[in-house]
Amino acid sequence: MFPSIDPHGDAAEQDMPDRPEPLLVAIDGGATGTRVRLGDATGKTLAEATAGPSSLTLGVDQAWRHIRAALSDALAQLGLGFDALAAARIGGALAGSRNARNLAAFRRTNPLDRPVEVMTDGYAGLVGGLGGRPGTVVAVGTGVAAHRLWPDGTSKYCSGWGFPAGDEGGGAWIGLQSVHVLLRTLDGRDRRGSALAERLSDMLGCDVDTVQQWLQSAPATKYASLAPIAVDAAAAGDAVAKDILGRAGGELAVAVAALDGTDPAPAIALVGGLAAPLTPFLPDDLAARLIPAAGGVLEGMMLILTGKASAEVVR
Repeated sequence: MFPSIDPHGDAAEQDMPDRPEPLLVAIDGGATGTRVRLGDATGKTLAEATAGPSSLTLGVDQAWRHIRAALSDALAQLGLGFDALAAARIGGALAGSRNARNLAAFRRTNPLDRPVEVMTDGYAGLVGGLGGRPGTVVAVGTGVAAHRLWPDGTSKYCSGWGFPAGDEGGGAWIGLQSVHVLLRTLDGRDRRGSALAERLSDMLGCDVDTVQQWLQSAPATKYASLAPIAVDAAAAGDAVAKDILGRAGGELAVAVAALDGTDPAPAIALVGGLAAPLTPFLPDDLAARLIPAAGGVLEGMMLILTGKASAEVVR
């Protein structure tokens, strides 16, 4: 309730309609999907919703379509419409936002009544993974983003260049290495034999026309959908799948070493959908420095929106 001022100038505790507090809106936009969290002024979660991919590398129009869909669902949970965003503070942790052209197009086509404070998904994950403390976070999902935060509040980014040229060690990369195994097996260049190749042959086909059709329509997310097959095959003891995951772990270690330089990070957290499956395949020296992640991208975004962590400042 809020005090009102009577016509004579005296403040009175009169009943007035409740005024909702401005919302905090955290958006996690990746190549696999979009997550939206609505919070109050303290960052307490009020509602959450999901939608399709909103990585800017997959198209700005698609990004806004899926962000709006997730926002609409989250607002509906509170009985609200888009007009509730008029006073909101909105933060977007978006894959592909390092590309200046993508970012400019995203801001130019903003259909909301409020600006969106955009930062890289890697930075929001860095803040969330370490609770705002210094250290390194490696996010492993469809792609890979390694990010380090120093005590002075500056940060540095490594990897995350995008599939297929970059994102080594991520889900799409693992899927691509798995497809390489299938193709080499089908034409006899790889005669090791593996459960991974057999499973992929069942899914993608075993003749040129069928496999080519799959390859010609496969974006990063489709390659990433094959990563769990490699994980399952490795867990069952398939040496070929183990080799792929071992190389993925090595790629993550290379990214961490690039950020370490001569000043190793005090703590490292591995986050994302492939964090747990890849942990056993990390080099020993990297595994010894791991700590449990405090949170993820949405938690990091809420820390930033509430002022408990600083906005992104790149070294």
